[in-house]
Amino acid sequence: MAGEDNVKKIIELQNNLSGEKREYLNRYLSSSPLWFLESMQIIRKEKNSIFIEENAEVDKVYILVDGIVRAIDYRICGIVYDYMWFYAVKVFGAMEILLNMKKYKTTLKTVTECTMIMISKSTFEKWMLNDINALHMEIESMGSYLLEQARKERVFLFLQGIDRVVYLFIQIYEQSNENQCVLNLTRIQLSERSGLSIKTINRAIKKMEEDEFINRSGNKIIITNKQYHAMKEYLAPIMDQP
Repeated sequence: MAGEDNVKKIIELQNNLSGEKREYLNRYLSSSPLWFLESMQIIRKEKNSIFIEENAEVDKVYILVDGIVRAIDYRICGIVYDYMWFYAVKVFGAMEILLNMKKYKTTLKTVTECTMIMISKSTFEKWMLNDINALHMEIESMGSYLLEQARKERVFLFLQGIDRVVYLFIQIYEQSNENQCVLNLTRIQLSERSGLSIKTINRAIKKMEEDEFINRSGNKIIITNKQYHAMKEYLAPIMDQP
């Protein structure tokens, strides 16, 4: 009975997702057997909750279906650095399992309230190694993540001050999938995401507002589509990209 209830809840969750999220999750689970769906648990994590810690034993996989999660690195001089933000749909823990790693390789913390599907390591591993569709999608996701992370770190190596913040805002705008992006990030969060000091962040925000790359409404930062393209054009000569 519990397994049947789980399946009903998963189907209901899928049907309530927005278009792209629903389509991706449907494709991801399209070949999954009944026993796998029955094993799933829907969980909700509050804002600012750590649900995976670096070097903890891999025991679960989480599928983010709603909300935002950040990957945190504390290792360099005790400085908090958010080196990647993730948006639904995203699977956490699969990379470690597929690469036969015994421990999680990063700390993950919710940025917003999040809805996730939780699966045990053994169950996920059994399914993944017997479902070519899901395995292919997971490998594609892993490759995209590693390439994006490597590219971001190369770019950040050469960009400083305002240029790094401009690049960060371009990324945030693109991830929002909205014509107008509203940022509710604090100066501390921007510092952690960029690796820059709060003082440098304040200078950069002031300069970007003067250059009309952004608008401000109270503590909110607003980026329009026109401003997004202006920032892309500004960085093009530096990054040698269209």
